[in-house]
Amino acid sequence: MKKFLVLALVAMFSVTGFSKTIDEIFNAFPKADNVQEMTIDKKAILAMAMDSGWERANQMKNIDSMRIFAIDDATAEQVDIANELMNDGVDGFDVLIDADDDGEQALILTQSEGDVINKMLIFGISKDEVAIIFIEGKLNPDDASKMIHLGK
Repeated sequence: MKKFLVLALVAMFSVTGFSKTIDEIFNAFPKADNVQEMTIDKKAILAMAMDSGWERANQMKNIDSMRIFAIDDATAEQVDIANELMNDGVDGFDVLIDADDDGEQALILTQSEGDVINKMLIFGISKDEVAIIFIEGKLNPDDASKMIHLGK
């Protein structure tokens, strides 16, 4: 029985040992000239959404904040870090979309309470670009789906 408990604990720690927190995701990259990071509050989000029209503003009205991390002209090391983070998983998040289209990868993770998405983490990685977006708020799945498929 003791062996079983030890094995169960080891398995539990080995699974959780690879996943990251949101702060670990954003702090994993060394500071560089090609790294841009910003946080947008609710007021700014609504102002931007209103510029895109009433429908977009209605979809985004329940977003409290967005944290955006972008790397243009990413080095191979930066892309490798992003891929590693994406593959390790994030504590408490479930996979909504996992896609790879000819070397361009997208991973969308969500954290929900019932039918409401409280947090969404989006990874977009190509051979020379990295984008990570963290959204907090109370999104219904239909609005989240419409935001994901912008322009479609």
